[in-house]
Amino acid sequence: MKKVDRDPFSNGTEHMRFEELNCDHCWKSSRYKGENSAGEEYTKVICAIQRDIFTRMWSKEPIAQRTIDICRSFKCPYKQEKRKRYEKDKGLPKLF
Repeated sequence: MKKVDRDPFSNGTEHMRFEELNCDHCWKSSRYKGENSAGEEYTKVICAIQRDIFTRMWSKEPIAQRTIDICRSFKCPYKQEKRKRYEKDKGLPKLF
């Protein structure tokens, strides 16, 4: 995968709009857990697009070209609003 040294957004308003349309509705995005005795905590980042955005936000490391293309289009093809559910008892016989 090609890595480039460019910012995915030109300003904070674009970043805010992208998150509002995509990341806020996706179950894979990182969210605020709340304060505990150790300080503020966030959930683990699962999405590679969000990980690249955070990397570029806090450092100047190169990120994937795919992330920049998705951020420019404002529509994330990897957005999943609902988590896939699996049956726990699949394959086991029912007793009653």
